[in-house]
Amino acid sequence: MVEQRRSYTPEEKLKIVLEGLSGTIQISDLCKKYGIKSARYYYWKEELINASNDIFGQKGRKADTDSRMAEQLSEIQGQGTIAEITQENLLLKKKTGSYGVKR
Repeated sequence: MVEQRRSYTPEEKLKIVLEGLSGTIQISDLCKKYGIKSARYYYWKEELINASNDIFGQKGRKADTDSRMAEQLSEIQGQGTIAEITQENLLLKKKTGSYGVKR
């Protein structure tokens, strides 16, 4: 039996990406919750980030406001990366059995 691909509306994609960016749930758990692969989540996240300039536009914005927005966006991306690395680290520790072992 062939499984049909699920089609997500733009609103659903935005909801999923924002939930992932909130930091309240691990990306792997989020993907399981919605039945998507993590690569799909990161693709949607990248689309959102790339489209943010079109969404918010440049009308009347000062250069320092744009640079602050860019800094905040990179900070959000960095937090996601830190969370992913931490999660991978914990998984590796569990697999190797060195979780909680002091040297």
